[in-house]
Amino acid sequence: MFTTGQIARLTSVSQKAIRLYADRGLLVSRRDDADRRIFAEDQVERARRVVLLRSLDVSLAEVATVLDADDSAAAFDAMRDRHRRHAVGSDEALDYVRTLLRGEVALPAGLEVRRRTIPERAVLGVRGEASLADTGAVLRDLTGRVFAALTAADAPLGGPVYVEFRSRATETYPADLRVCAPFEGAIRPPEGMEITLEPAHDEVFVSLDQVHADDQALLVGVHDFLTAHCGPLREGPNREVYLPSFATGATGEVMSIAVPVSLAEPPAGGAGERTAGRAA
Repeated sequence: MFTTGQIARLTSVSQKAIRLYADRGLLVSRRDDADRRIFAEDQVERARRVVLLRSLDVSLAEVATVLDADDSAAAFDAMRDRHRRHAVGSDEALDYVRTLLRGEVALPAGLEVRRRTIPERAVLGVRGEASLADTGAVLRDLTGRVFAALTAADAPLGGPVYVEFRSRATETYPADLRVCAPFEGAIRPPEGMEITLEPAHDEVFVSLDQVHADDQALLVGVHDFLTAHCGPLREGPNREVYLPSFATGATGEVMSIAVPVSLAEPPAGGAGERTAGRAA
């Protein structure tokens, strides 16, 4: 059995969003002796599907129609055909959701799951909240503040900047996020920022080029795939790692979506990055 908070963490949305979905009948819960909502194990998977469909701007009523149909994939196809001209996201994002509903989930062709080792490092971070519409502007502001602090302290970056999504934005509630910058040297954190020592760990990740990185619906799908792929091995919030090539017009990898997991010994030969599994 799972509490509202546990369901929220496993689906990377806020507890308020989970309560909303339960109030609308999209999730089934009961009350325990302390009057807390309690969800059965199957509601974790259902909650993930609700979040995915909402990322494609599927209405709450249509979410219920799709998930409660005898053939969810067929119901999704019918809904997609009705709204194809107005559908949010690429065909790749829509196809990912369809395969999930059929129980044959796979990443789009050309994307693969890999694993890399991240050494212990100091990280300067700043937290913020952002609605769906304001996420880009909030990330630019927080990133600018972090870079300004590092420049003022003459502390060079020690790795790519990344964003932790403690909860993702929904139609009603803002995202809880943290912009993080690994750095070298010493710095006194400005007010509102914090320094943490991130222990050595592995990341399970999927690399994306700029076309995929610009497809917000597909990003949600990749986050969902990795969350399910890592399961109980996950040791922290999902993150988006931005390379210096991001938004420069460069070809090839510009960012990755990653999940921190327990540190594993690299294979013989000392390779720091290895393939964890390839999408079908």
